[in-house]
Amino acid sequence: MKEGSRTLVALGAALALGTGYWVWAVKIQPRRAQEAEDAKLLFKGLNPAGTSEILLRKAGYPDVLLRKVQGQWRLVTPVAAPADPAAVGGILTQLEQAKRGEVVSGPGTTLRDFGLDHPRGAVTFSPDTPGAKAQVLYFGIDSPLGGQTYAEVEGRPGVFLTDLYVKDAILKDAGQLRDKTVWSFQRDDVVSVRSGISGFTLERNKDGFWRVVAGARNEPAKPDQVQQWLDVLSSLRADSVPSETGRGKFGLKARARSLTVTLKGGQEMVLREGSEAKPGPGFYVQVAGQGPVYQLPEYQKAQIEKKADGLMDLDAFGFDTSSVGRFTVARPGRKTLTAVRADGVWGWVPAAPPKPGVRAFDFPGFLASLAHTQVLGRLPDADRPAHPVATVTLYGDTGGVLETVEFGTRRGPGQVATSATKHQVVVVPVNLLDGLPQHAPSATPALTPTAAR
Repeated sequence: MKEGSRTLVALGAALALGTGYWVWAVKIQPRRAQEAEDAKLLFKGLNPAGTSEILLRKAGYPDVLLRKVQGQWRLVTPVAAPADPAAVGGILTQLEQAKRGEVVSGPGTTLRDFGLDHPRGAVTFSPDTPGAKAQVLYFGIDSPLGGQTYAEVEGRPGVFLTDLYVKDAILKDAGQLRDKTVWSFQRDDVVSVRSGISGFTLERNKDGFWRVVAGARNEPAKPDQVQQWLDVLSSLRADSVPSETGRGKFGLKARARSLTVTLKGGQEMVLREGSEAKPGPGFYVQVAGQGPVYQLPEYQKAQIEKKADGLMDLDAFGFDTSSVGRFTVARPGRKTLTAVRADGVWGWVPAAPPKPGVRAFDFPGFLASLAHTQVLGRLPDADRPAHPVATVTLYGDTGGVLETVEFGTRRGPGQVATSATKHQVVVVPVNLLDGLPQHAPSATPALTPTAAR
């Protein structure tokens, strides 16, 4: 055979060998490994969505029976109550993924050796297919080596090891499986919340804007704060349900303080606040007209006892200091002051040389004081200043106007001011313009165009 032919044959053999190895490594070996893992599954083909009943038995605890009713999981025993769908789903997922480990039974062993003559626990689950047979997984004692427990499946030979967390994740008690959702409503369906606890009403007007009414005060609400509060209220979850009937000492007598949520269509939902939980941190609540008493965590008390001020929009002006790139101050009979932020540093334009003994103007402090100014009082639009004593205009980095504030004369303990973005006339503290230069700064000669030439 010629040398060239031998080379071609060698290359062909190498190619075939490489192709064969690739097929083995990429196709065959992973498939066989997956098949080997699938063979360990205790309940291969289990469909969690197709399971309709679960019975949990655990030594020392009442049996727990769960049943799917009209597509929803419910506790049947030891209490009749809605079940937590996530918790039940977790049990089914564990059953679907549970695997058989080493088979440990054999000649000379008995079920007693593994604690399976009197199982420490068991789970029985039934498919919703008519006539389908229920399957049972028994748990024995834990392996002395740790991390695993002995188990067997009814009707199948052999005791095997399975992961300990499988047993712990499946054998839940009724308290762990009980749905602890206090009540349920959609945030966008709320038209008002009346707090008999803190003495205010949050209500949405016909234009969709929220207002807070507390005694003689009727203030606009901060939309983001309202949304956050309603999100918390609509998704309240308890730590536990100490009573399904309401019987007991929970501080929930007829005159208990309450929150009343009114929904579109006029439906009212009332949450009654009870006493501090005993033992442990937290407090009791109950939805009026329903039996269960819920124990909420202590940190939720601040939400149930929300104060009116926490929802009111008492900001006089509407802008974010971080968005301001330039502002002007115009006053009658004086040159307009202009300040610009360049490379993160504020300065007057034109620039002015520092004066000995004169404190530099605090630009960030001035903007912060404006942004955080609180309303002292509200006035009708007719009281808008006809001749403002000062107008502050704030611009964004791209030049757009963020806010225009007009200051008028003194009114009582404060000063009249207007906000263009909030469309309001208000009374604010009188010291907001303190510290501003009375006149536009004189430019440094070296920085003027003439001097530069």
